[in-house]
Amino acid sequence: MRGRQISDKKTKKEATEVPKKGLGAFLGKISGKGQLELEIDRLNSQIVKLELDLQSAKTQLEKKEALARQAVADRQEAEALLNQERTRTRTLAYELETIRAESQDKLKFCGIETLSPQAIEAYLSKLKSFQTPAGGLLTAYMPPGTRLSGVLSEKVLDRVEEETRTLLDRLDSDTGLVLFYDFHRMVCEAIAPPFPITSAAWQLGHSFEVSLLEESLSKDYHMLVLVLHAGESFIGFAPNAQVFDTEELIRSSVKEKHSKGGFSQRRFERLREEDIAHHMDKVLEALDRVLEENKFIDCVILSGDFQLIGEIRKRLPFNLEIIEKPSDIRVEKAGGEDILRTVLSSRRYLL
Repeated sequence: MRGRQISDKKTKKEATEVPKKGLGAFLGKISGKGQLELEIDRLNSQIVKLELDLQSAKTQLEKKEALARQAVADRQEAEALLNQERTRTRTLAYELETIRAESQDKLKFCGIETLSPQAIEAYLSKLKSFQTPAGGLLTAYMPPGTRLSGVLSEKVLDRVEEETRTLLDRLDSDTGLVLFYDFHRMVCEAIAPPFPITSAAWQLGHSFEVSLLEESLSKDYHMLVLVLHAGESFIGFAPNAQVFDTEELIRSSVKEKHSKGGFSQRRFERLREEDIAHHMDKVLEALDRVLEENKFIDCVILSGDFQLIGEIRKRLPFNLEIIEKPSDIRVEKAGGEDILRTVLSSRRYLL
């Protein structure tokens, strides 16, 4: 009886535990499902966020691509405009050079004259009297081989008209140039003095600076003067600007130029060249005597035929300063005094 009671209690206990165990499992399943749903919701939210980020990235990418396309278009347009401007610049530069070339051909000196030593003295006296309270008078000393741009400051150079600079650049003087320039163009001219300008200088003021030129003109030079022409040449030595101390006229028989063609012309020219060579031998003999008698020579002034000047240059001592002067001196029509006055003259160029 007792054993049966024990068995019934055991059966009741087991019957009671079974429903409890099933409920726990059921509750556990519900709890797991909730977590899954929460995880699913979280993942769905993450997906939505990623989709939004993706859409935002696509939008930014589209904007960047649009900007890139616009930038490419802008660059292409800029390059096209740049090429147009380059072409236009080259065209304008070519036109400017053409205009300059044409204008240079048309540019001419207003006047050219030779000033004797007495005339240059009077000329400088007039220049000294020219004054202006505005202070716009420019004087520039340019040694041989020097341009105005190598003497003046850039600021002052810009105030000188281009036409004036162009005309000055055309001048090739063995003695250099002195520019007298009024910015109102009441005075605009250059002087090629008889003796070289030794150093560059300039002044901008109320009057022209002529003292340096006057000093050069008043200095006594020991000069050897040669005027060379085929058949008739002159050699003279002057210890000052007043008179020749030694002078010699060399004459030779030289055939005139032949105008006919053919063999006779070639033979005639050969004979003429022989005559000129003989004349130059006589000139060189006289030159050697003058050089031997006059050891102190400051400069040699050459004038006449270009080819004969070249031959004489080869025989002159290297330490002598040589000045070439373009002139039309004909020694058969001029005495020593006239020759000295001519080689000591200055050249005036009205710009």
